[in-house]
Order: sequence, then structure tokens, then C-alpha cells
Amino acid sequence: MVDCSGWKGSAKWIKAIELLVDKDLGEDIRVYLDERNTAGFSWIVPLPYGSLVGAISYGDPRAFLPKVDGRVTEIHGGAIPRPKPKKLSGKSLGDVTGNIKTFTGGGIFGISMLADPLVRYIIEGDREEYETEYKKLSGEIEKQFRLTSVLEKTWKLALLSLRFFNGRTIRAYEEFDFHSLLPSIPH
Repeated sequence: MVDCSGWKGSAKWIKAIELLVDKDLGEDIRVYLDERNTAGFSWIVPLPYGSLVGAISYGDPRAFLPKVDGRVTEIHGGAIPRPKPKKLSGKSLGDVTGNIKTFTGGGIFGISMLADPLVRYIIEGDREEYETEYKKLSGEIEKQFRLTSVLEKTWKLALLSLRFFNGRTIRAYEEFDFHSLLPSIPH
């Protein structure tokens, strides 16, 4: 049996909201930081058919949504745990592992990394590849967890240091899911 039952444990919980608006708001992904939104952020992401406008916060994320024109065609969001990853025990996949990206609440990336090795483990009984991928993913999420914890404690100072990036473009040339590497991306 594979445990895919969702997060059960202690964690800080953040709230997120994302709107799909029917307006083109440019070609670049924009990220906004606010000193009132400790370890949270807001964003605008262009799509071929509109734009995603969202925010993530310990408080009410609606207070941090970027102001934009356009008709809202979809709204989604919810509560997201920010846990420390669990040590591997048995066969598990998804949020139950604690491998939830602390910056975005994303879990699909982790599921995609572990799904094939888990299937091979179930069918062939070889646990090694699953353990290796699990440790790699958990290591990345652990780094994000520690980085987020530091940001929460030093938020105003962190914002001052991030002013260097204000108005600059950070270029990521491939799918980017290892957020702990963010400081090393060329800009």
C-alpha cells in the first residue's frame, strides 16, 4: 500500500489565492515582496490567454494581490502547510511526505520525481532508486524550509538585501523547481 493521504503533522500554514484575469499583463513573470507580508510574496504570470495574479501569506493573501485591470475568470487557492520533510518510512507520495515547496506550496514537482521510482519499487521490489530520489527531493525541500525560517526571522533585512534585484530581470533558461538555488541564477 502507498500512503498518499495528505499532510498530517505540525506545520506553519500559509494561505494562497490566485486569480486568472482575461488581460495580457506583459511578457515577464513579476514577483512582489512587501515588508508587511513576512516570508510571503505576490506575483503576475503571463499566459497565452490572460494572466495569473496571486499572493501567498500567513495572513489574508487578498491584501497583497497586485492591483490589475481585467475581468477575473477563475479564482482558486487555499491553505498550504510549510512542514519539514519527513524521513522516509514505507511507500509514500505527495504531501504526506512533507516534501512541499515552502515558497510556493507546490507538490507536483516532487510527485513527478518520485512516481516512476515508486512504481519500480512496488513492481520490482528495488527500493534504492526511490530512496535516492526521495533523499534528493527532501534535501532540496529541507534547504527551502531552512531558508524560509531565516527569512521569517530577518524579513526586513532580507528585503533590504533584495533591493539589488529591484527592476532587474532574472533569467531561468529551463524549468525551475530548485528554489534554494535562486541566489545563484544569473541576472
